[in-house]
Amino acid sequence: MTFIDRERELSQLNAVFQRHPPQFMVVYGRRRIGKTVLLTHWMNHCLDGDHLYWVAHKSSSEILLRSFSDALGRMLPTPSTALVFIDWEAALTQMFYLARERQLVVVLDEFPYLIESVPAIPSLLQKLWDQLARGSKLMLILCGSHYHMMQEQFLSPRQPLYGRSTASLLLEEIDPEKIRLFLSRYSSEQVVETYSVVGGVPKYLELWDDRIPVLRNVEELILSPVTLFHHEALYLIQDEIAEPRTYLAILETLGAGLKTPATLAKETGIAINHIGKYLHTLVMLRIIRRILSEDVDNRKQTRISRYEIRDPFLRFYFNFIYRHPELIEQNRVDRLSQLIHEGFARYVGHTGYEELARRRVVALGDGGELPFLPEYIGRAWNKTVEIDLVAINWNDRSVLLGECKWQRAKMNVDALENLRQRADRLPRLADFKKHYALFSRAGFTQSLQKQATDEHILLFQGADNERIN
Repeated sequence: MTFIDRERELSQLNAVFQRHPPQFMVVYGRRRIGKTVLLTHWMNHCLDGDHLYWVAHKSSSEILLRSFSDALGRMLPTPSTALVFIDWEAALTQMFYLARERQLVVVLDEFPYLIESVPAIPSLLQKLWDQLARGSKLMLILCGSHYHMMQEQFLSPRQPLYGRSTASLLLEEIDPEKIRLFLSRYSSEQVVETYSVVGGVPKYLELWDDRIPVLRNVEELILSPVTLFHHEALYLIQDEIAEPRTYLAILETLGAGLKTPATLAKETGIAINHIGKYLHTLVMLRIIRRILSEDVDNRKQTRISRYEIRDPFLRFYFNFIYRHPELIEQNRVDRLSQLIHEGFARYVGHTGYEELARRRVVALGDGGELPFLPEYIGRAWNKTVEIDLVAINWNDRSVLLGECKWQRAKMNVDALENLRQRADRLPRLADFKKHYALFSRAGFTQSLQKQATDEHILLFQGADNERIN
């Protein structure tokens, strides 16, 4: 994988390295996010001292011990490639001893695979860290893709390594504005479309071909039976959930859009008193997220919530592909591609474009460029109305309400009037000072631009959400 961006993460790694040793760092994140590339780039280009990178794989304890012994043997004062430690305790003890005289960075990658093969490894590491870390110059980094296992090992009081880590780094997708670094030939619209399909996952973007249209990439990569995308979505779920059938039913239902727990229970056949535990698990695994209506004043106690798939690729997959298994089984890729073409513009408008508009408002609020400082930015809805973008400050009694249109026609004054009418159907905001913002892919009619100038309406046009007033 090509190394692009990640300046913030490199700075965080450097900051931990420069602290007084020893340091015990945890690096985790979903598969394909670039953890290994980040760590190897950092070690090879940012470190002057000694470092050891070792990756576990699905194998026996004996084979993994031989592999780790070989890597560690190369670090000895008299390097050895034939050394095999008698057991894991001896090998890890030697790791600590090597760090007594010199600063040493050790990365154990795919740590969950090591735990699967050597279940006692967390207890052993805890014991040796408590006994030998003090006085050493070791920076130990444990890295893994299994979000649940990494969280459980280091954040659960029941686990031996709880409280031992001195730093942690959850590696997220790259920021949307950095996607162009991968796709320099694409227009801004194509970047938004690509973001709506694969998000900011570096491996996916590296495979994307910016010499061909976005939907052609979808056909040649995501719908192909011979690329990593073929089973990717199911692998992402199965990495975290051993028995995923019920969870897949929930994700299939969510693929069509935001859903309430009651609707999910009805459509999946899961009992309403059981649906909550499944949703909680998916939220904790960062596969879905809970969305609150921003016109709710008591966020901690409200039950007015919906859920959506968090990951753009999983969202695209469960929206367009998972719901049509018969087309996959019959190899009717052309028909599936046609369905994607027919619904793609609407999908982009309701997912990627809206998300980027909300990000734009976050940046404006943080930069002091809005009429007030928002406390929360999201959406608002009730039984009769839904608004794409809401930024609110409860103390100031101020709210910004926005509408997003990913369409070819310019937005006209009717859109503003419609937004105002819908805002009036949010009774909790009746006495708020209301501000309005419009986001339009195609821009705005002259009459709307004039009215916006007169009434201080914020206008953002194009895929880049350029502010024009």
